[in-house]
Amino acid sequence: MYDLKCGQKNCKFNHGYSCCAKDIAVSGGTRCTTYEGSENGNYNTEAAAEFTKPDFSVDTCVACNAPCLFNRSAKCIANGITVSTAEDGSAECLTFIKK
Repeated sequence: MYDLKCGQKNCKFNHGYSCCAKDIAVSGGTRCTTYEGSENGNYNTEAAAEFTKPDFSVDTCVACNAPCLFNRSAKCIANGITVSTAEDGSAECLTFIKK
């Protein structure tokens, strides 16, 4: 999956709001269990218009254990997913649609 957006700003795999992990896992409770806090606080910043946006697309395999419409044999089949920060600070899949 190439379209993997991440709003978890301090995750070490988040580059320009794109996930660059080769594999991620979503738990049965829709949490991204691959989330790993960055030691140096990998915070995204806006750049001036004259800078070209880098291409951080990575073909990421998404393993999923959630009872989701996009879960087929423990793999996510969505065209893309969005991960963001849950109320408790953990990373959560926002693309989840309950079966």
